[in-house]
Amino acid sequence: MRVFAVAIAVLGATPALAEAETVPGPVLMKPSEIKAYNAALDPRDPAYIVCTKTAPTGSLVTRRDCRTRAEWDRHAAIGNENARALVTDAQTRQFGVNQEPAGTVFPAVGN
Repeated sequence: MRVFAVAIAVLGATPALAEAETVPGPVLMKPSEIKAYNAALDPRDPAYIVCTKTAPTGSLVTRRDCRTRAEWDRHAAIGNENARALVTDAQTRQFGVNQEPAGTVFPAVGN
């Protein structure tokens, strides 16, 4: 029973320790906090926070998306990699739109 009580106490204390180590990211920061944070950084610094405002299609309400320059670069690289993979996959297919897949046999029309 004591081991169970100690285990519960340790598990209960773990989230409190984790919360003390976390730092709010650019998503949780207010615009004034972001401006103060960026004041000490060079605009080309990977830690510099860049915010964009976008309005989803069909909406008049803008959405603010803030990320560090390194995060923007990482997301752009992932998007480019996905697009490159899609094009490569389309170019290396064994059949096109007007061709049947290899090994597929369909009866001829009119026979």
